[in-house]
Amino acid sequence: MRTEKTVLVNHHYQPMNTILVPNDQIELTFDSHNFSTPTPSFLPDSTANLQILFETNDLIIANKAAGVKTHSNQPNETGSLMNHLAAYLQNKDGHPYNVHRLDQQTSGAILVVKNPVLIPIYNRFIKTKVVQRTYLAVVQGKFQHAHGTISLPIGETLYDKRQRVVNGTQAAMAVTKFKVLKESDHQSLLEIQLQTGRTHQIRVHFASLGHPVIGDPLYNPQYHPGERLALHSWKIGFPLPFSNQTKCVTAPIPDYFHF
Repeated sequence: MRTEKTVLVNHHYQPMNTILVPNDQIELTFDSHNFSTPTPSFLPDSTANLQILFETNDLIIANKAAGVKTHSNQPNETGSLMNHLAAYLQNKDGHPYNVHRLDQQTSGAILVVKNPVLIPIYNRFIKTKVVQRTYLAVVQGKFQHAHGTISLPIGETLYDKRQRVVNGTQAAMAVTKFKVLKESDHQSLLEIQLQTGRTHQIRVHFASLGHPVIGDPLYNPQYHPGERLALHSWKIGFPLPFSNQTKCVTAPIPDYFHF
C-alpha cells in the first residue's frame, strides 16, 4: 500500500512516518490484486445445521458443535466448520478465514473473519489477548484453592503426534487461569481463560495436575468410550472491526454438558 500510495492523509499521500493529529482523515484503498492472501479453498458443505451467534459484514461468531473439526486438512475433505461456513457465505459472495481454532471435540464460540484485511489484525488481537476467550470445563477432583494460574511449558511427545505433554520436546511456555465455579466430591466445574494458545493447552495443564477433563480420550485415564469431552468455549470478547466498540458473545452450553 505504501508503494502504490493508497494510504492518504487528508486526501494526500504522506510518508509513513507522518505524525497524525486529531481530526486527520485517513483513507485506505484496498485492491485485492495487490494482496497475497489466497481465497480459502474449503469446499462448501451445507449438510450441517450451522448456528451463527453473531455476524457483521466483516466477521462471524459461530457455535461449533463437538466432534466437528474447525477446518479441513485435505483439499477434498468436507464436514468441518469452515466447510459449513463456506456454504453459508456462498450466496453472499464471501469466504471464511479462520484466525484461531478449537479442538475437534471442544464445542462453543469461535471467531471467523470474512474480510482478509482482518486476518493479521485479529491474529495480533488473539496473540496480545485483546480477544478474550473464556471456557467451561468439568474436571476430576477438588481443588485446594478457588482460583489459580498454571504456568507450565507444553511440548510434543515422541510416541504420539496427536498428544502434547508438559516439558515435552520443543516446549513453549503456556499460561492458564482458572476459577472454581462449583464442586462435588469427585468433580469441579471451572471457568478458564487462556493467556497463551498452545495445542490442547487446557487438557494438558489440568491432566498434569491430576485433574483431567471429563471425557478426554487422550489425557484422562478414566475415560469411558462414548463419553463427551466436557470442554466448552463459553464466551468470546473482542473489538468490533474499525471501531472502538467491544462485543462479548456467549455460546449456549450443550445439553450433555452438565454438572
